[in-house]
Amino acid sequence: MSRALVIGTVLGLPILIAAFVLGPAAFDLIFRRQAPERFLVPSGYKGWARVDFRQKDAAPLAIENGRTLLKLDDHASLRTSSNPPSLHGKDEFFYYTGGRRTPLSNAGVCKGGMVWQIETMVDERNSTPFVRFFIGTEAEYRHAVDPNNNMPGCE
Repeated sequence: MSRALVIGTVLGLPILIAAFVLGPAAFDLIFRRQAPERFLVPSGYKGWARVDFRQKDAAPLAIENGRTLLKLDDHASLRTSSNPPSLHGKDEFFYYTGGRRTPLSNAGVCKGGMVWQIETMVDERNSTPFVRFFIGTEAEYRHAVDPNNNMPGCE
């Protein structure tokens, strides 16, 4: 076996493995066009929240410490001229009152979460995107989407 082939294999294989493992994260960091999102929901609010995007008569979203800030009003709604967020799973959710913030968990099913069914949709009336999600306990979310209690429960 030639020396160049041995060196190429010894150095090339770890580089190839690193590219496969680290490549998606590096791609995301380099090409991501929007900052991660920070959603602020009025303290104590329970129910569906909605953010309407590309609204011509609304202000753009602010950036706070490198995160896109989405501060919802007392009815858990927001209108902005900005484009919809990327929702990469690195988003933060908080209850807010005045200057105080309390983190909300989006841990998922049977894990004590408070943020549910985050989805980007398109309003058929005006073809503009919006994000909606539910804020509340898992029991409250289950009741909102399945009032007849047909969903399987946690074990």
